[in-house]
Amino acid sequence: MLTVSLLSKCSLLVIAMLLQQGGSPTIPGTFPPPQPARPGLPSVDGPPAVVRQDRRAPLNATKLKEEADQLLKLAQSVPADVDKVTRGQIAQDLPARLKQIEKLSKQLRSEISP
Repeated sequence: MLTVSLLSKCSLLVIAMLLQQGGSPTIPGTFPPPQPARPGLPSVDGPPAVVRQDRRAPLNATKLKEEADQLLKLAQSVPADVDKVTRGQIAQDLPARLKQIEKLSKQLRSEISP
């Protein structure tokens, strides 16, 4: 009688432990069945290949040369005006020329850089 009661208590304990683990008992050495292949999806063996295309327009050499020459002329005119500023004389068009230098340099950089 004592063994039957002990056996039933042990079996209840085993069932309770299995239920706490959150699933049905599995047979050791078995694996879940393989997932069926989904149609329309490519197989993934490695990371995807990234293809980058250069979408910029081809460089216009004559336009680049003209912009660079204009930038050079403007940049060469600035030191003389800066010397005048240190003496208290400010050229009226100096801020406009500096702004034009900045605009040309940004434009050249965007055309040349990828």
